[in-house]
Amino acid sequence: MKIYFDTLDIDTSNLNHLSRNGDISHWIVSPGSIIMRRLGEINCKFGSIDNVTDSGCYFIDVAGDPVWWAGVLKQPQLPNHHILTLIPDHILELVRQRKIRIIISGDKEGGPMVNDEYDCFESTTQAMISKQIPAQSVLILQGNKKIQQQYESWLAETKSLRLFEVQYSCSFAMIFYNRSLLKEPVIHESIKSATYAFNSLNRVYRSHRGAHCYYLVKNNLLNNGIVSCNQISLTDDTGAALVEMDRLGFTEILQSNFPKFVDGDWSNINAADQYNIDVYKNSLMSFVTETKFDEDVIFLTEKVFKPLVLGHPLILLASPGTLSSLKDLGFKIDWCGIDPSYNDIEDDKQRFIKTHEILKWWIHLPREEKIEKIQQSMDTIQHNFNLVRSKNFYHEALRTALNSSEEYFNA
Repeated sequence: MKIYFDTLDIDTSNLNHLSRNGDISHWIVSPGSIIMRRLGEINCKFGSIDNVTDSGCYFIDVAGDPVWWAGVLKQPQLPNHHILTLIPDHILELVRQRKIRIIISGDKEGGPMVNDEYDCFESTTQAMISKQIPAQSVLILQGNKKIQQQYESWLAETKSLRLFEVQYSCSFAMIFYNRSLLKEPVIHESIKSATYAFNSLNRVYRSHRGAHCYYLVKNNLLNNGIVSCNQISLTDDTGAALVEMDRLGFTEILQSNFPKFVDGDWSNINAADQYNIDVYKNSLMSFVTETKFDEDVIFLTEKVFKPLVLGHPLILLASPGTLSSLKDLGFKIDWCGIDPSYNDIEDDKQRFIKTHEILKWWIHLPREEKIEKIQQSMDTIQHNFNLVRSKNFYHEALRTALNSSEEYFNA
């Protein structure tokens, strides 16, 4: 089985003309896809889509959450066509002939397929029907670890036809491809000389990050950590509600103390595959504000993998079940005697409160007790440090997708 591309030029996306809309980049397709490099690492064979000799897969590296590429947006300035309806007909004809299987690679994002406004499962079903392509000829890779169970629930509730397949894919664990990694956990350096109780790096504004930064200021904790908050919002009612404050008072606190940069201004640079090792050397705990907090998804990004890769304990502010999903991947989550069940709390406000109570406890713990708890967690830190180097979760996801495609062609 081959993997087919519009061009065999490395780092060029299939359907690359959809990567821009006028002056807007990252339109429906991600520009400069590295999928060919990752597939090459697992010894896949490539071919031109204009010369299909064997059955194979055609990867489309979409940009954004599902709502962005699934044809559910109605605003005129936003993409409003499903990616499947934009595939040239000569490629769709190969799909109809069961020579090609489409793999929508959307695992760089983890937003939901269904919410109160949109139903991307339904729009995908309708797109397949409208284009008359066979059942199971489309596989969606997504960064939401709950996508498979959510699709099963959707099928049961709607009595819809199972026309496509979905699969979780973790693409962030091996993100530092071009960086030389540490030989031992950084925490060994931290416990010798760190002067801060924690670090908290917040680049893109989200409501839970704004609420987190507000909490640090109001509880006089900001100076206990290495804290960045590169953006603020003046219209965030959701963040204000998390800390039970009106929007005006919430905004005044944020404006008075932020933005704050400690590891660079990432407004024009993607910080996903970058890290400042001094931030971790000079702090004893990483407080990670993951991308998703109040949506019905579990999305593991580089934010949680950075302390794992570097060998640093962490407290996680994320959607419920995110810590447990790390455990499912083989990681240990028992840092410093902290009961990880705080992340299982379903109510967003109560989970926010409990997570910050733990941070506050950690900050006020005497330094010698912090060091003792870290030393008691060295087995956990070392285990995670080793695991993230020994396993490539993205390669595993790609192999699973290709095995599924083999089954499709052999059926």
